[in-house]
Amino acid sequence: MNKIRKVYLFMHPPSRLSQRNLLKPNLPVEEHWKRLVQERAGEGDSAVCIVQGGAGDPGLVESGRAAFGDRCVVDPRDDSAETKVILADDLDRTFGRRGNHGEWNHYEVWSSNNARRWVEGLKKNLAQRAFCLDTDGVEMETFGNWTGCHHKYSNFMATYMGLSAPANKHAEPELSTLKGFPMHVGEFIECIRLDAHVLLYLFRREDGCPMAQFWDGLRPVWEPPHTAEVRLAPDKVELFTFSTNSLIPVNGASRLTPEGFVADVGDGAHPAFTTIVGCRTTREDVHVDYETFRTALVNAEIAPRERSSGVFYAVET
Repeated sequence: MNKIRKVYLFMHPPSRLSQRNLLKPNLPVEEHWKRLVQERAGEGDSAVCIVQGGAGDPGLVESGRAAFGDRCVVDPRDDSAETKVILADDLDRTFGRRGNHGEWNHYEVWSSNNARRWVEGLKKNLAQRAFCLDTDGVEMETFGNWTGCHHKYSNFMATYMGLSAPANKHAEPELSTLKGFPMHVGEFIECIRLDAHVLLYLFRREDGCPMAQFWDGLRPVWEPPHTAEVRLAPDKVELFTFSTNSLIPVNGASRLTPEGFVADVGDGAHPAFTTIVGCRTTREDVHVDYETFRTALVNAEIAPRERSSGVFYAVET
């Protein structure tokens, strides 16, 4: 077996469905994706995985197969008895770790099940072509729209593939479409890895205010989501918390505190992720300078989140 040490995951193209949200692109996102596939084809120990959604993306699929050949896997899915045993075990562990009285919802388990089927399907597709994932440490880069599907499958698939570090989930304007924000983004600045494999994404709003989101990067469905507690003057920030699925009401823990705030760490499946903006428009546009904002969020206390009687709260570890 030839070992695959890197996987490029394209989640639910085509990106053109969200072109109106692009950050002043020089080229359409899809063209950048196809160019990247062509540029990375020479990496003999890498593979491309394309999980299509809706109408799919024939152009990207064609480029992937032409550049990577047998190392390009499209729409992997495994419904074998072996995989169903794994899914049953995942559910049993979720009952045991997260409870059985509403501490999680069906959408999280459904999303996790999809990720499991795709990971097992990817392994089997590669094996049929004399390839296998490097058990000593495979890496993954992911591309997609800045929506729940990109986030949840980057997290779940990376976890179930056995990665030791979160996937590199691209937010660059030429490689992603930024959706799910309560306002327009001026620029993506950086991504920082925090405790518990939480990823902090930092942006700047069009008016110059710093803006950020926390996302889980390597967490299985049976472990509870996280919160991020930040010490930063609460009168200088605004919190916007949404569900990643419009059909599921928000149920989160984000709130202002006397010394700062608590933000929900999203994962694309559970119904809460928080966008933090470093200014208060209710006042005279009090801006927090970027370095102060960044330092406070980098030092956030990451904690698991539990739920009691339908209300989330942060728990100490």
